[in-house]
Amino acid sequence: MNDQLTKQLIRQLKILNFWITFLGSIIVIALIVLALLLWQVIGFIRETNEQIESVRTQASDSLDVKKQLCDSDDPVSGFLKQNSDICQ
Repeated sequence: MNDQLTKQLIRQLKILNFWITFLGSIIVIALIVLALLLWQVIGFIRETNEQIESVRTQASDSLDVKKQLCDSDDPVSGFLKQNSDICQ
């Protein structure tokens, strides 16, 4: 092999090494960004699920008239407790 061919091969290998390093770095950065985004999405879904569960519980509690009447200390509740079997 002559010197010119050796220099050309070394130059091509340097260029190839640069592109492999560059694209590898981009792929690693992209994977890190995707992992962070996935973590954010999972957190958002978990938080949304908790909020929906909270709203469902609040709606269920506000619609449970029997529980509200029996747990209350107002005169209507006392009357119902004494004169009916609703709160038993």
